[in-house]
Amino acid sequence: MKSVLRTWAGLACTGLLLCTPVCRAAGAWDAPATELAHQIAALTGPGTVSLTIRNMSSIPVDDIPAIRRSLLNGLSSQGVTVRPATEAATVVRVTLSQTAQEGLWVAEVQQGPEVRVAMVSVANTAPVRKPQGTPVALRKTLLFSQTEPILDVGLATLAGDAAASLVVLSPEEIAIYHGGENGGAWVKGQSFAITTSRPFPRDLRGRLQIDADEFKAYLPGVICSESPQAATGTNVGIAVTCADSDDPWPIGSRRAFYNSSRDFFTGVTIPNMASGAQPFYSVAELRGGSGEVAVYNEVGGQVRAFDGTSVKALAGSRDWGSDLVGVESECGSRAQLLTTISGDAMQDSLVAYEVAGHDAIAVSAPLPLDGQVTALWPANGPSMATMILKTEQPLQYEAYRVALVCNQ
Repeated sequence: MKSVLRTWAGLACTGLLLCTPVCRAAGAWDAPATELAHQIAALTGPGTVSLTIRNMSSIPVDDIPAIRRSLLNGLSSQGVTVRPATEAATVVRVTLSQTAQEGLWVAEVQQGPEVRVAMVSVANTAPVRKPQGTPVALRKTLLFSQTEPILDVGLATLAGDAAASLVVLSPEEIAIYHGGENGGAWVKGQSFAITTSRPFPRDLRGRLQIDADEFKAYLPGVICSESPQAATGTNVGIAVTCADSDDPWPIGSRRAFYNSSRDFFTGVTIPNMASGAQPFYSVAELRGGSGEVAVYNEVGGQVRAFDGTSVKALAGSRDWGSDLVGVESECGSRAQLLTTISGDAMQDSLVAYEVAGHDAIAVSAPLPLDGQVTALWPANGPSMATMILKTEQPLQYEAYRVALVCNQ
């Protein structure tokens, strides 16, 4: 009996010794997370808050759940309860970042219009992830705004037009504006009602495909096509006709079938991406020095990269929103991915990434936005994307051209 007990005791000790590094790694973030939770609670006081965590550091994504649990425990011990954003008036946004010397965790606490900040320093456990190539800067330029929803915009030199016109796609019409390309005010010309026999889904999306002097508009279950006609008065010589259609939408070099009763693509593309493709919100095609890759933001919340042979999860995409787009540029690997980063309910930011293997690496600082991104599409221009932003005070929709600039 004593021999058996000694054997079990030895095995137990061995197990404890083997577990020690794992246990230490699992609790490595407890102290800084608890300290940050106490600072947050000192700002908010007891009550209910919403909590988001954005990882801009080299901390492995698998460690983020443990950090969140430590924050939740620390907040709970101070009388602070975390609830969904719809149930909390106070918003807490935590960003995990780092320099070459140390990690820095920053918490933004927003109560009404007031924003206060708490932060803690953290010992680095891994080197800073360095971008591949030259980092980039993001610049946004306002193209157009209106109080009615905007689905997409684009510049086109249409038949009978001496200069580029702005085509604005809205849920109920396609409008043509003139005169604003060189800094002047856009003046509305022709407009064409969008007709369909099927009701649109609640979360409506739409896409313009502009090829030099003509365009098509894709909406759920309907396609509107522009065609030349004789000019009349001040109107350019075009007509637009709409017809019910479930033809696939253009997305980069592929075409994708859209679920006309929802707000996402079915996962079926031409040419086909891969077997077992899942429904997705958006896709970014990247063509750089490391080859071609397509990044898909799936409806289930997973972001996957397709390199031509296999589909794998993309690391570093945990905090991304549903909108992303690929852009070709002269910076870094010459292929960047722009994506929204989830902020609070009504404020997003935009970040540029490069994809190395199956890792997404941020190559720009976040571009803060004054509202919520409702659409992000490729622009008909180099190194650019079209972004639609919804602001609340006052309520309006703003169309921007977002450009990538090499950060020398």
